[in-house]
Amino acid sequence: MSEYILPKTGHKAHVGVLNDADLVDVLALQETVRAALPAEMKMFVLPQPIAYFQNLLAGHDGIMVGIRTDGQLIAQMAIMGPVDLREALALRLFTKNDIAFHHAALTDSVVAFKSMAVHPSWRGNELSQHLVTCALEQPTVRMAAHVFAQISAANKRSWNVFARQGFGIVAGAYDPADNQPRFIFQKPAFGFDFAPAIIADEVDPLEDFPAIVNLTQREALVGVYEQAGDTALTFKRNREASNLLPTVAQIKNGA
Repeated sequence: MSEYILPKTGHKAHVGVLNDADLVDVLALQETVRAALPAEMKMFVLPQPIAYFQNLLAGHDGIMVGIRTDGQLIAQMAIMGPVDLREALALRLFTKNDIAFHHAALTDSVVAFKSMAVHPSWRGNELSQHLVTCALEQPTVRMAAHVFAQISAANKRSWNVFARQGFGIVAGAYDPADNQPRFIFQKPAFGFDFAPAIIADEVDPLEDFPAIVNLTQREALVGVYEQAGDTALTFKRNREASNLLPTVAQIKNGA
């Protein structure tokens, strides 16, 4: 477990792996965060059953990392896996959609970052950044070939956290559960190797979302988010793009 000083409040915070003794606090934080979100942002933190957190805190199917200050749990995130990509798709660890995975082989080991929650009273203290940093340092994550996360297309605050850690947008799709636009973020163990050519510059993440879905289905492109710009996305070619891999639907049909 590591320590850092919260920049906004000056409190000492402890960052590390949670266990089954933290269940009550994990459930309370999840409920508090969702209750504080306005209706149009509820999809930023999706509801999960108690068993979902119980399994992770017990070390089954993954782990959870969290941040405490003065004994209070103020931020948390789940890490699911590692499993190979084929199994991750079958389990729907990071998407329920049929999308093309151009940057990973079906036999590659992957982990998924999910269920990030930050207490509303403690925002502005770099909690999300420290959660992701802690997660990337875990042995199971360091051994995986790829890390994935699914983020709402409207949640630019989370984009910035993941973009600063080397994640790129590799797919876009409307979630069948609520028909909301979401991006798949990916971080290969050795990063992306971009070709000089830019395919789509100055792309609006919401207005141009249908075009982004089409682009990422057909080509091995990576979206790069620049926080400073009003127009958030640039799509670049990956130099080492693999051939088009089967979609989830093709896998289920035995392709």
